[in-house]
Amino acid sequence: MMPTLAPPSVLSAPQRRCQILLTLFQPGLTATTATFSELNGVDDDIASLDISETGQEILRYHQLTLTAGYDGSYRVEGTVLNQRLCLFHWLRRGFRLCPSFITSHFTPALKSELKRRGIARNFYDDTNLQALVNLCSRRLQKRFETRDIHFLCLYLQYCLLQHHAGITPQFNPLQRRWAESCLEFQVAQEIGRHWQRRALQPVPPDEPLFMALLFSMLRVPDPLRDAHQRDRQLRQSIKRLVNHFRELGNVRFYDEQGYVISFIPTSPRR
Repeated sequence: MMPTLAPPSVLSAPQRRCQILLTLFQPGLTATTATFSELNGVDDDIASLDISETGQEILRYHQLTLTAGYDGSYRVEGTVLNQRLCLFHWLRRGFRLCPSFITSHFTPALKSELKRRGIARNFYDDTNLQALVNLCSRRLQKRFETRDIHFLCLYLQYCLLQHHAGITPQFNPLQRRWAESCLEFQVAQEIGRHWQRRALQPVPPDEPLFMALLFSMLRVPDPLRDAHQRDRQLRQSIKRLVNHFRELGNVRFYDEQGYVISFIPTSPRR
């Protein structure tokens, strides 16, 4: 008798890894190899390989460790700041790779935990969150794409959940000065005041710093119009780099200004 072979997963390897990582960030969930095997429709061997590759990727890019407990459950370990940056990257990737997973698994788990912790619903009501994001959009004079609005509404709920649990990222003095110099810092302070009005505990001082970082990562630079001090410093640094390269290589550029602008990203990373 021929052995019965399991049908191949309909998900690609990047989709499976993305669902694994987002599952690990879901609150109140214990995830094992069997969990990921069932979730992604693969056998345990492939699930184990996916887990290993996910761990290697977050270690390489986010300085986080994927560890297994005595009961076989997995968890992500590392600083709060690195974990939030990791979720920022993978949740945005998830909206592109596995939107149905976010809708059917990640979002309900997050809202359920917010409700279980007794956090006032007006904090995480979708209408209120969209109004808050729209306010930030006007303050920053930046129009967010629909996908970014959905991402921000969900990501802010995760940050709110951590805030109420007393979990907040820590910034060193250099990082703090950089965040405070951001154009987005003033908007971040508004979010902090919004949370403070109804929060049961004060907003940690580093939370607005992270909000500034969050919005700065979503911001699309405009090399021709940006006039903030940080933007000017970036352009000057790039010009010095180009001049140094030109002198070392003894070369001339047909359009040096265009060459400088080409080093400035003009679309958000996905």
